[in-house]
Amino acid sequence: MILSTPHPPPIPTLALPLPLAGPGLFSVNPGIHAEDALIAAADYLECASAAADEVANSQSIECRAMARSVVHQLDMARVLIEATLAALQQTEVATRKG
Repeated sequence: MILSTPHPPPIPTLALPLPLAGPGLFSVNPGIHAEDALIAAADYLECASAAADEVANSQSIECRAMARSVVHQLDMARVLIEATLAALQQTEVATRKG
């Protein structure tokens, strides 16, 4: 299909090793579309938030606030990613409409 307005090229990821896993054990593969990477990151953060919430609920009262702060930080990071995804999708729709 030929579109009347050009689409910006998708932004790919770059290779990036996971520092805590040791050299070469895990890494982000190059060439993954940025939107797909952000969706996966939001999913990982949602899972981490659920796990942290369970840990927070099982802590003593003294430690619960600290564990809850981890949940809130994960939620804030996830919302930032979701807002970025929404902006990317709006830009893509606007570009298509020309």
